[in-house]
Amino acid sequence: MMLRRLLPCTIIFLLHTSFAAAQQTPAASPTTLSAQELAKSVHNPFQDFFKIPIMATTGFRIGPEHNAGQSVNIEPLIPLGLSSKWDLIVQPSQSMTYLPSPHEQFGLNDLQTSFFLTPSGASEWIWGVGPIFEFPTATGKQLGTGRWSAGPTGAIVYSNGPWFAGVLSYQLMSFAGDRRRGSVNFTYIEAQISYNFESGWYIQTDPQMSYDWTAEKPQAWTIPIGADVGKAFNIGPQAISFQVGSYDLLKHPEGEAEWIIRAQLTLLFPTGW
Repeated sequence: MMLRRLLPCTIIFLLHTSFAAAQQTPAASPTTLSAQELAKSVHNPFQDFFKIPIMATTGFRIGPEHNAGQSVNIEPLIPLGLSSKWDLIVQPSQSMTYLPSPHEQFGLNDLQTSFFLTPSGASEWIWGVGPIFEFPTATGKQLGTGRWSAGPTGAIVYSNGPWFAGVLSYQLMSFAGDRRRGSVNFTYIEAQISYNFESGWYIQTDPQMSYDWTAEKPQAWTIPIGADVGKAFNIGPQAISFQVGSYDLLKHPEGEAEWIIRAQLTLLFPTGW
């Protein structure tokens, strides 16, 4: 009962905080974006307007019984103007996960929050750097690390015509928390490239790779390969994108998903509220 109350309350709190911060941020230019520009904004981690991506991922062939597991992630992007030359991008990330047997659990994962300092007004080559923090908010032992972790994060992206490409990475290392759970030393690399059509349709590959330095080498890498197809459009005044894709896990720790299907809905606010 407590878990059922905690999950929606956490998501509502995260959204409320994001909305409040976004309302304090000067709205983006009221110029209407083209369908192609709207599609490219879905991929941009340094977008100059508020957006809320919500991704649902289903993993298949998990564990010895080859069961399926689910995860839902919400990762709002909050741009804050620091000066005429610099912006601060704040990006909290919270997931809810169902793990199947033999370690069946359902609940919150650890909360991550990234901060990127990025030059304002950049258009073709865009970069940002800053810290990332991970907090032990997981509601089950199998859903989190039990440790407080932090490290550097950064990204560089290229946008020209219909093409958008970029690399985002971070390194997390634990510094406090339950020492019985072991240390955190984790590298994440996300490389993406997309082609965005004038109609708002796009196709992308966006593998989310990772390396766990505390694991044995055969269990350390997670390397997916696959693609997503999506479209950016408007429903009345609300700009939205929806995409769906499938990825095969070429390398993954034993017992984790062998392949995944993921779907993402993104609420876009290019003209403010």
